[in-house]
Amino acid sequence: VPPSPRAPRRRWVRALAAPALVAAALLAAIPAYYERVVLPRRAADALALEVVGDHLRLLAATHPLGVESGGMHQVKPWFAGRLDFAPPVAFAGDDEFPLVGGDVAYVLDRKAAQLVFKRRLHTVSLLIFLGDGVALPAADEPLGTRRVAVRSLRGFQTVIWRDGELAYALASDLNRAELLQLAARLAPR
Repeated sequence: VPPSPRAPRRRWVRALAAPALVAAALLAAIPAYYERVVLPRRAADALALEVVGDHLRLLAATHPLGVESGGMHQVKPWFAGRLDFAPPVAFAGDDEFPLVGGDVAYVLDRKAAQLVFKRRLHTVSLLIFLGDGVALPAADEPLGTRRVAVRSLRGFQTVIWRDGELAYALASDLNRAELLQLAARLAPR
């Protein structure tokens, strides 16, 4: 029985069907990967960039502080009525990291308490804001019993963490170890 003239065509179609199905599956997976992996990472990176941007605005401002420190008992009450929450801060500064003052800042679309500390000639800003709906970077560094996200962007270090409904973000040109020292004082547990 002579082979059917359609037999080579069927083999050709079968040979291309499997790779075509694999390619179609990969093309279908790309949007899901982008939505589940790339977009959340970009949103978290956007927060770290925003924190660095707020720190740069603080450094460039002529009069950066709404209240200068006479201690936490002067700074914390200054925020009353200026924010939608009372910023809980257990660390009021010390000889290594004196509290300089505070102001109201904005992180993405919300108001934040901005507390300013010093370390020698370095300025450190702490932003405290409502964390609901904000994509925080993955917490990749242990700090006591909690984990924090540590990033290095444009020569600045950031340390970001969540505690209940609030998010905290430190930014400075201090080295990683020194900024984590301050973070440990601000986020005890």
